[in-house]
Amino acid sequence: MTSAERPHAPARPKAAWIPAGVEHVDATTVVRTERVTPGMCGPNSLFAARLGDWTWDAVTAATGTDVYDARGEDGSPVYLSFSYFRIHGSRVLHPLSLGFGDRIRVVSGVFGEGSESVLTLHRVRRDDGSAPRPLDPVAFHTEPDPGDLRVENFNRWIARGREGSNKGLVRAAPVGFSHHHLPVVPREFSPRLAYAHARDNGTFLDGPPEGHDAVVTGFTVDYPVEASRDLNGVGLLYFASYFAMLDWALLRLWAHLGRGEREFRDRAVLDQRICYLGNADADTTIRITLILWRNTADPSEERIEAVLHDLGRDTALAVAELKVAGGKPGR
Repeated sequence: MTSAERPHAPARPKAAWIPAGVEHVDATTVVRTERVTPGMCGPNSLFAARLGDWTWDAVTAATGTDVYDARGEDGSPVYLSFSYFRIHGSRVLHPLSLGFGDRIRVVSGVFGEGSESVLTLHRVRRDDGSAPRPLDPVAFHTEPDPGDLRVENFNRWIARGREGSNKGLVRAAPVGFSHHHLPVVPREFSPRLAYAHARDNGTFLDGPPEGHDAVVTGFTVDYPVEASRDLNGVGLLYFASYFAMLDWALLRLWAHLGRGEREFRDRAVLDQRICYLGNADADTTIRITLILWRNTADPSEERIEAVLHDLGRDTALAVAELKVAGGKPGR
């Protein structure tokens, strides 16, 4: 099997608008060079937010559909929502290791997942002036480079089922969305597998992680969703707000363990993934439940599981997992 199956289909349609700074490597792969600004780094959700923008840019460039102004058959807005988001780094390069002025190169490949979904893979690394390497989806998973930050975004097209409400969102596809020319990753590397497992089991894990001891179980905090902080420009609960909510809960778990805010800021986020299960309105209270596992061989490494639950509707909104290093190993 080839690393990515490319169906025989028409070439990439011409986009009506190509994002500034985006260059094509091939029909479905783009590259950009960025300088890290204050608005895209820090111990917060800013870098995740920028990654999401780059996903929308890449899909726009690869499919010819202007993701920022997509419309359904009736002319109503259609949004490319995030269903699965993973940021996989290392101690060499992780989101919190990026600072003001750093230059990074982002190679983004767009892959087919049907008429209502799309997969984007990003490879982020410090810019050394070399030519961008092709993005092979198999090597992306099986040959990790510690100098790479690997990002998976599985997105679905959605629309509001009820005007003015973030509840009951429905699947939808915009007019003219072209996907048949997109390559398809081998099934074993599709994020649908991890997404389905987290959705059905409330966790990404098959059981207690081997070589880890449970340090904290059932730690809960309640987060009030606020319009001034958590919604995006169309009134939906912003995908990056889920990252912010997790950090908000994690900071309180750190305090529970007797750790200071400096230890929170100094942590290395080696891996983080979120399975998005729903959206919420601004008057929602979200209960976040955390479990922390510590690596017995290296107590500086910990894994955190989280579930975000809409208390009003008694339904799960997201399942998340993090792997972090650094900070105080014990109370």
